[in-house]
Amino acid sequence: MPHAKPAPIIHTERLLALVPYISAHQGITVKNLAQVFNVTTTQIIADLTTLWMCGLPGYTALELMDLSFESGFVSIRNAPTLKSPRTLSKEEIISLLLGLDLVRESSPNNSEILNSVAKLSQRLSQKAGVGARFRATNPVASTIRSDIESSLLKQENLKITYHSLYNDSVSEREITPLELRIDNGVEYLFAYCLDASAFRVFRLDRIQKLTIKADRLKAVKSQPVLMDQGFTSQICIYSRARLMKERFGLENAPLNQRIAIQAFSRQWIIRSIFASSASAVLLEPSDLAREIAQKAQLILDRYQAHSPA
Repeated sequence: MPHAKPAPIIHTERLLALVPYISAHQGITVKNLAQVFNVTTTQIIADLTTLWMCGLPGYTALELMDLSFESGFVSIRNAPTLKSPRTLSKEEIISLLLGLDLVRESSPNNSEILNSVAKLSQRLSQKAGVGARFRATNPVASTIRSDIESSLLKQENLKITYHSLYNDSVSEREITPLELRIDNGVEYLFAYCLDASAFRVFRLDRIQKLTIKADRLKAVKSQPVLMDQGFTSQICIYSRARLMKERFGLENAPLNQRIAIQAFSRQWIIRSIFASSASAVLLEPSDLAREIAQKAQLILDRYQAHSPA
């Protein structure tokens, strides 16, 4: 919970805001001014009295602000240094522009909001001297997220085009969405994959295309969400223990010993072993180890075929 601002800070902020507001609303009544700043008329008169004694160094009649409010109507002159509202820093303006872009992205069909965002973005860009339009790109398209939420609510299946980094392939799947979760800032969709006949987890930012289907696999409703346990592999680490520990997610990485790791993808194992550059060798499963050896030999053969004689 944010801490409340101290009273002196609130008072100072109000005093600084009063000068440009009065400059833009000459002749405003004391009562209306108090309502604008959500204080009593007694407080606003006290604030005006304080401002009446403020000005530039020298503090003579030539340097003090000329503030009039005895008649019940407020006017101000000789306040050029404070006639404009408090300015934002360039960093603050850029942050606002990024926030406005997120608002624009989340409301693509609301013309009123889009027009207001466009006008404010233009004024802020001119104020900061920033010509380019800032984009706060969300890795997940708002339409994809909204369609998933709709399918969860209406209990409808989805047809998705999904890019799997494990296999480095794009596939089309029909799924029954079960739950949306966020883990370390990444959005995941827990679903039942009809093509694999198993429960799967999909990253939303890797869903390239999505369409809603009217049907739904009813048998999924009563089944618990079970994660694919994958398979166990055996590796041996020969060097760069720290790097191998991070790559394979190990608590300990002793050298020259068999180490069991849990894997969920054959392609992930193959890529990780190749990336290890002989610092780690796969021992089991034997068929996967043979596949890695065959791929390595194929790469060597191609390299030698293109090497100069």
